[in-house]
Amino acid sequence: MPSDSNNGAIALIQRQDVVFFASLLRGLEGSIYPILQQAKVPIDLYSSESNYDYLPENTVKNLIQALGERLEHQEFIQLISSACKNIYIPEFIRRLTQSGSLREALDEFAKQLKSNITHTNVYTQFSGGSWWLVREKEGVDEAWFTHAELFSVIFTCELLSALTSNKWRPKQVGIQSADEAVFSTLPQLTRSQFFTNRPVTAFSIEESLMTAPVSHPYISTKDPIAAIPSRDCFLGTFKLAIQPYLSMGKLPIKMAAQILQLNVRTLQRRLAKESVQYGAIIEEMVLEQTLDLLKCPSLKITSIAIRMGYSDAAHFTRAFKRQMQMTPTAYRRQFD
Repeated sequence: MPSDSNNGAIALIQRQDVVFFASLLRGLEGSIYPILQQAKVPIDLYSSESNYDYLPENTVKNLIQALGERLEHQEFIQLISSACKNIYIPEFIRRLTQSGSLREALDEFAKQLKSNITHTNVYTQFSGGSWWLVREKEGVDEAWFTHAELFSVIFTCELLSALTSNKWRPKQVGIQSADEAVFSTLPQLTRSQFFTNRPVTAFSIEESLMTAPVSHPYISTKDPIAAIPSRDCFLGTFKLAIQPYLSMGKLPIKMAAQILQLNVRTLQRRLAKESVQYGAIIEEMVLEQTLDLLKCPSLKITSIAIRMGYSDAAHFTRAFKRQMQMTPTAYRRQFD
């Protein structure tokens, strides 16, 4: 069904998905770290000690754009097709429990995707006498969009091929981009009729496939679908999006605005609507994370201080005492 309003909430993506997209850079020549830095990916993405689950979706948009700009068109298609088929799609299919029909499996997949990428809306729809798998995504005029839609089309082709034992071949495909040549070379789409400049990306599916049972060896677990962060609250999604960057200490508002691709005044105005100020909410979040770290006895005070952006333990201790009226060591003793 069509998406509802997100009320200005920040688009989020699960950390595990960012790890997947970052791994695609390994095939490029040279160091990937400047690309990760430019894409605003946190330096501790791969650290097991980091305790965040979501990042701003902008990180993945930036990574896809970087890949598209550095690879030839067919190289991009081959890399994404292989990675989706062998790595990304199996992770989704392993969480499917509905195999009574392709429609049931796709509807369950759509819920999965919403938990992974909050601002992408996918659904099945019967329209114009045909079944469709539909994807809604804003940003068609942005620099990253064409490569992102191409990724989505490749992913969907591989997903539907996997769930139908390679029987799916769409008669019609709608794309939001203007140039069908970017998409028409995909093996599953060589005989498809394309409609460009559509408001959504959509793939026709024959009713006989849509109602047929799904047989796939990976559909065997009953892992619960992760809870979806509330999209109705800017402040809630702001906290989730900014948390990965708090190892930089009290993140300057200018840097936070760059990460979220907002201007400073817009960020201040949206927080004001939630009756909070930027400095106060960042200080509160840094303190919450600090308190959690202090409950881990294996972490030294100096290590925590550096991790939270302080130059040394002395500065950290003074700041902590000002907020908590006790030293970090005294706070930690409460949990001995």
